[in-house]
Order: sequence, then C-alpha cells, then structure tokens
Amino acid sequence: MHKGNAISEEKSILKFLQGLWVWGTPLTGQTSTGEPLNILLVDSEGIGALDQDSAHDNRIFSLTILLSSCFIYNSTGSIDENAIQNLSMIVNITKNIHLKNSGDSNIDPEEYARYFPSFTWVLRDFALQLIDPEGMPITSKEYLERSLSSQKGTSQMVEQKNNIRKLIRTYFKERNCFTLVRPLTKEENLQYLDRIDFDQLRPEFSRQVLALRRHILNNMKAKTMNNKVLNGGMYIELIRSYIEAVNNGAIPNIENTWALICKSENYKSLKASIEVYENLLKEVMQNKLPLSIEELKNYHIIGKQRAVGLFKRKSIGEGTEEYLKDLMKEIKLKYFNLKLENEREFNVIKVCF
Repeated sequence: MHKGNAISEEKSILKFLQGLWVWGTPLTGQTSTGEPLNILLVDSEGIGALDQDSAHDNRIFSLTILLSSCFIYNSTGSIDENAIQNLSMIVNITKNIHLKNSGDSNIDPEEYARYFPSFTWVLRDFALQLIDPEGMPITSKEYLERSLSSQKGTSQMVEQKNNIRKLIRTYFKERNCFTLVRPLTKEENLQYLDRIDFDQLRPEFSRQVLALRRHILNNMKAKTMNNKVLNGGMYIELIRSYIEAVNNGAIPNIENTWALICKSENYKSLKASIEVYENLLKEVMQNKLPLSIEELKNYHIIGKQRAVGLFKRKSIGEGTEEYLKDLMKEIKLKYFNLKLENEREFNVIKVCF
C-alpha cells in the first residue's frame, strides 16, 4: 500500500513474474488515524500448485511479503497442525530475502520484522466455536495467538513445530485473524458460487466479509522502508528491483533496493530543486532586470534557500551530500549567468542613453 498514482507502470512490471496478479484499479482506504491511502491489491497464487515446485512457492511467498504492507493469508478450516505446517516455508525465508550485501547468516530474525508487513489470517469455511479450555468465549485474534503459542515437549518434532510458530511471531509483529463461515448451506450450490449475488449468501457470512473489508480498508498502513513512507515512484522502484532480482535468479536484497530507491528519489529531488531556483530566476529576468547587485543577491539568496529547503525535505537515505554539492554547483553557475545577463541589461541602458 502506498501513496501516489503510478498503477499502470506497476502493472507492466508485475506481469513479468508468473504467479502474481494486480487488481486493475486501486482501492481507496485509510489509516487508523483517517489518512487516505491508495491500496494496490496484489493476489498471489496459492501454496502447493501442482504445476510448480517448492522453490517457486518460496519465491512467490517471499516476494509477496516484500511487496506488502498488509499480508492476508487465507486457508480453510481451523488452525491445526497441518495449517501451521503449510507455513513452514517461513523457516527458509532468510534464504530467499537478504537484508544486506554482506550476507545474513548472523542477522537476528528480529531485524527482518522491520521490513515485514502485518499478518492477517483469514479462515474460510470455519465451523468451530471460539471458546477457551474453560468454555469462555474468545476472539478470533485470541484464537490465533493461542494457536501460535509454543507446544509442550522437548522432542525434535515438537522443536520443529515450535520453531515455525516462533518465527511467525517474530517476523509478523502485528497479527490478526478473521473467520468466515461457509457462504452457502447447500453443498451443491457451492460450485456456482461465482454466479450468486452477495445478498443471497448466508447472512452470517456476509456480515463477516463486510467486517473484514472494513477492518482492512480502515486500518491500512502505507508501505514503508527504513521508516520512510514510499510514494508511487519509490514503490515502483522497489517492485522493479525485487522482480528483476527474482527473474534473474538472484535473491532480493533489501539493502540494494533501498540504495536504488534513494538514488532515484534524490536525483528527482535534485532536478526539482534546480527547477525551483530556475523559476525564480526566470521571473527576475523577465520582469525586473536590470537590478542593483544587492537586489540581485537578495533574489539569489531567496532562490537558494527555497531550492536547498526543498531538496532537504525530499531527499532520503545516505549519500545526499553529493547531490547537495551538485545542487550548489548548479545554483552557482545559474547565478553567475544571471549576473552576466544583468550586466548586459545595464549596458543596453547605457547605450540607449
């Protein structure tokens, strides 16, 4: 989920990776504080497709995690051991996502959580009663947390089961769960589900779907990286970097991707800042020349302050000093040319007199 409109280009990039589909029009959502956001809905194929291997599943799973600010995982039935085991690919996620160029062998899994989305588990065709061992009602979120708690025992099998649970809790700090009953009571009608109007589905199912939709649309988070909210252009750069890595047989690297985003964004910031200075100079040259040296210098200072201020607001990451130096060089050159133009205007006036 991101700020900005660049959906058509995102679609053209995503289509080069088999297994991801993008909804044609962005949805309008908001954060929990009411700030509006564009929501790009990306659907990935399920785990265990018959025509793909586990390596493909791992790549799709990892890429979906990297692209999302809200990861919605859906399965049928309750959260039993089989459902947990279906997420066992999370154990190998560090093999499919690298944080740094130097390798991730000694990186604490907690570091990954900084870049991972929230996790919402949707349980379809759910028929259990949500109660605790004492028979007291619990929420679906509490049900998820209980399911992810460590199991008792010291055997190797129990340790493997608990490792998956621990990694889910570690990587996804924000977790939620929603349950959906079967949409129809008659089994024979399920195969025609796509032809049935929404208001003809089970009322309980409809209420649950609407509650899920409200929660997602009204509690969205913008996609961030290193605590920086990504705009549309930055998000495109992120998509391009990850997908090119996957398509070239490489492992997506968060450090490299962030460096590319910063480079692209800082170049744009440099150009925009130069334009701010140029626009002020154009106004001066068209309407005010010739000016005294003091007046010219004042306009230069104003333009410089605006340009530098804009650059500092828009630039991101490390290495901005070099771009700032380039900006100062451009400003110095343009100011020099402005002074020459001002002198020529003075000379014209002198000749006229």
